[in-house]
Amino acid sequence: MKITKITKKTNEIGAGNWFGPRDIFPGFEIDQVTGDVMVLVRECDDRKRARGCTDECRCELSSDGSTLMVRGSTRLKNYKHPECGGVASFCYVIFEGDSGHIYTHRAVASKSWMACSAVEAVKRLAKLGLGISSLKGVIQQGDFCLRPANGASLPVGEFLHEYMGSGHHRFVEPVLKAHKGSKTHVLLREPVVLVHEAVDGIQHPDVLVPPGQYVVGTTSPGLRHGNMRD
Repeated sequence: MKITKITKKTNEIGAGNWFGPRDIFPGFEIDQVTGDVMVLVRECDDRKRARGCTDECRCELSSDGSTLMVRGSTRLKNYKHPECGGVASFCYVIFEGDSGHIYTHRAVASKSWMACSAVEAVKRLAKLGLGISSLKGVIQQGDFCLRPANGASLPVGEFLHEYMGSGHHRFVEPVLKAHKGSKTHVLLREPVVLVHEAVDGIQHPDVLVPPGQYVVGTTSPGLRHGNMRD
């Protein structure tokens, strides 16, 4: 699902005794059906605890509608604990991931992230393990991924055990498994379907995994979506 529409809405929230500028970073409401994104620009106004606002909130959408950069800064004054107040910058990347789902990732507000384009952000995300399904040979289903073993391949004789998958991500038929250090390798002699058994939230479509040897992995824990158990 491409990002089709971006709107901003001021969202006033209550302040806590230990509030800092990061506590009023923007929030997001994303319609996974229409691709509409609402940016909640937060502020607080409590003269007994803290007062804060968003100084700047810039939105940059890629030409193909697949990636949205939201960058800016917030300012807050804490009356209870002055040391908590100050100014902080934020950088969010909202992007189309596997299954057409739109994900939100909060990137480090470094100089390079704050200056990069939406297209460059996608390349940076791939290095973090996010949106990696676009890389050659990688099979991704939500936060579960299979990377071709390539140079790290193990001898066929080491695959002595059967494996059905991890968590909600399961193979419909057993495949062969072996270990190398902390990594799990799987060997498929013929195409096998990988299914996602969602309890709630996102339901990822079935994926047909071609024959080959793969290293089992997961994407970065920085990946955020509505179903954190997915």
